[in-house]
Amino acid sequence: MLTVHNLTVNYKKQSILTQLDFSIEGSEVVGLVAPNGTGKTTLLKSLVGLLPRLDGTLTIDETIELANQREKYLKQIFFLESAQNLYPDLTVKQHLEMTKELWHSTILLSETLALFQIASFQDMKVRNLSLGMKQQLLLSLYCISDAHLLFFDEPLNGLDPTNTQLFNSFIKKLAKQNKAIIMSSHNLESVAALCTRVVFLHDGKLVELSDTSDSLQEKYNDLFGVPGGFDYEN
Repeated sequence: MLTVHNLTVNYKKQSILTQLDFSIEGSEVVGLVAPNGTGKTTLLKSLVGLLPRLDGTLTIDETIELANQREKYLKQIFFLESAQNLYPDLTVKQHLEMTKELWHSTILLSETLALFQIASFQDMKVRNLSLGMKQQLLLSLYCISDAHLLFFDEPLNGLDPTNTQLFNSFIKKLAKQNKAIIMSSHNLESVAALCTRVVFLHDGKLVELSDTSDSLQEKYNDLFGVPGGFDYEN
């Protein structure tokens, strides 16, 4: 579905991503793993054209290329980096209606409100929502977009156990609908529970876990030298 070839991204003359080759098909849930601050968000932003590429091609279904069919390419993808990207003066319902219209979705608003248990605060403005409510709204926007490719950046941040279970069920449901999903995380437990493939971002390169029977923790330690899910300062 999505093919990435030779993707290279620099920032302020520093190499961030180097000649990445990567692909993902429908029904796959790919875990993108690395410590915080090592390029996971940069990669996701690059895949949706939010950061300039030094080199490389991004293609969907072998024919839709970001470089020359930008609008058509982006209509296949939904990515909202964090709750900070929501509009503070729009209500929950307005966000859902806008997303539904922009992505030409046939998903019903009422079904989405019920699924994510957000009907009770659908008329509240984002500025008045708790962090947990904002995370629920983020998930509902992914749902109502009905996009073919879904990119999640640390989606479990701010979710309580109940909504974490809801998210897990949601991801499994999407995979059964032939969606292609990339989920960045440094939470190895959630990655192991949800993902069909795991790739580590290390020194600007992608390293795929070659044997799913290998321990994620052991591989993480081999690459980064610290326990998964923790960040250490020098």
